[in-house]
Amino acid sequence: MNTNIPSQFLPFFIPLILLQVLLIIIALLKLRKMSKTKYLSKTVWVLIIIFINLFGPIVFLSLEGKNE
Repeated sequence: MNTNIPSQFLPFFIPLILLQVLLIIIALLKLRKMSKTKYLSKTVWVLIIIFINLFGPIVFLSLEGKNE
């Protein structure tokens, strides 16, 4: 099984990884500042943000982002 990433794909993967890390950090910081959430508990949101890589933070920020 070949698991090497060809160097031609690196220009696409690097910005995607940076975007993913930035979204996770923003979502976790926003979650930390919130006193309570509207839809799910904070523990569940942390698991969603971390394990559903790119879409977890987007879902959190779109659903809970206005709730402060």
